Amino acid sequence: MTPVAALFTGSAVQAHLLPGGIGRASALKLSYSSYQKASRLLAAVSYALARDYGVEDELLDVAQGRTTSYLSETAYIPKVAARSWRWGPEMREVAHALREAGLPADLADASAAVMSRWDCLKDSPSDIAQALDHLHDAPDGEHI
Repeated sequence: MTPVAALFTGSAVQAHLLPGGIGRASALKLSYSSYQKASRLLAAVSYALARDYGVEDELLDVAQGRTTSYLSETAYIPKVAARSWRWGPEMREVAHALREAGLPADLADASAAVMSRWDCLKDSPSDIAQALDHLHDAPDGEHI
């Protein structure tokens, strides 16, 4: 146990030691926070739109059928990449509906922009590493 971890002995804080250099704990925190916070905001905006159309109870029923987190379902990433060619335009439609309802559309627009980076993977099998690689910008500014 490190001296820093020992500070939390007997508290509700669970120290998780990460091997490697400085910055790994911050990277883990930011990686998890990006999902956790953005997904909660997206849920709130989704429920606001559903409420505007009177389907919030139905949305809740669909959501309660899920028992796991997409963050733990990494095998799904290549499937999302392969379908993004049609999901991206759907997210643009979502953004349009949100704007019409006076709701923030930024997350939907951003989702569509991210999905456009996978356009070249249309309906193709890929692995997780390949799908993740396509999310990065190439040196010339184009998508990989």
